[in-house]
Amino acid sequence: MTRAQWLRIHRTLGLFIAAFLFVQTLTGALLLYRGPAARMIDPAGMTSHGSGPAISIGDVVKRADRALPGFHASRLFAPEAPGGTWIAQLSDSDGRTAYASVDPAGGAVLRAGGQIHFPVEAALQLHYKLAAGKVGEAIVALNALALLGMTISGLAYWWPRNKPMKALTIRWSMSPQLVLRQVHRTLGVIAAAVLIIIASTGLLLILPELMDNSRATSHVTASATTIDRRMTMARTVFPHNRLRDVRFDADRMIVNFDAPEFNSRAVHRVTVTIVQPRIVSTLPAERNGALWITVLPIHSGTIIAPIGPALLLLVALTLAGLTLSGPIMWWQASAQRRRSARKVTV
Repeated sequence: MTRAQWLRIHRTLGLFIAAFLFVQTLTGALLLYRGPAARMIDPAGMTSHGSGPAISIGDVVKRADRALPGFHASRLFAPEAPGGTWIAQLSDSDGRTAYASVDPAGGAVLRAGGQIHFPVEAALQLHYKLAAGKVGEAIVALNALALLGMTISGLAYWWPRNKPMKALTIRWSMSPQLVLRQVHRTLGVIAAAVLIIIASTGLLLILPELMDNSRATSHVTASATTIDRRMTMARTVFPHNRLRDVRFDADRMIVNFDAPEFNSRAVHRVTVTIVQPRIVSTLPAERNGALWITVLPIHSGTIIAPIGPALLLLVALTLAGLTLSGPIMWWQASAQRRRSARKVTV
């Protein structure tokens, strides 16, 4: 292909996905530091105040249920760091989703409501499905493919025959329009390798979700005491691992424990029935073939923490700048062509 054709592909893809990519870039940057970001944005609602005795998981579920009449807990996330809170994901009979933040010390419900009250959770929904269900997931998948194509076509257009470092030079003495083009080119080339990794891993994460037609997780109707007893059963399998989250699926509790000995995002899973108490299955992280267990640490940068998330944050901010500068450059070039056309006709 000629350089002109590579440029046409790069420009078309960039203009097509600019708005979606900008949203995903900013939400992804926020999610790199999900817990700290939530506490910084809403310290009153997302930070434990440390008063009162520690409450059980059953109490967390029941307090979250009472916070929003008509909603029931379907998933529960344990505090991810000292000073954090329990986060309950709730749903109602119409399929609407809400959240509640419960203080682990004393059990006070610190915040309850929809996504507008939980901006980091809203960012998560936007990032992986644009808060639009399967349609949003499909757009995210297309976004990842377009980012791959845009990065590869940009590299192909730029690729010099010799002296690549010279081809990355920015001549600050030139006109602002040309400086912008050079900055866009240089930043894009420098970030290209990481962008390819982000796009590839993002695609590998979203495709299984897009093809998954399983029904939504249901809420639990058991008492707090029953939930606590089932939780005790699950803990006997992995007694030394920190609880990460619990999903309620009809008569089952699906309990995930952190498995840092495998990787930074891996989990050991225990499934317990609620009505008839028994452990249905156990799945250690090393036997879990789910693709996300391998891919998510790469996509989030935690595979080389603490450097990884910081590096991805820098690349995300760079990508945000590229998604803005690209359309600006296109508009400038279009305006220049229109001016040239008017001169010719005159």
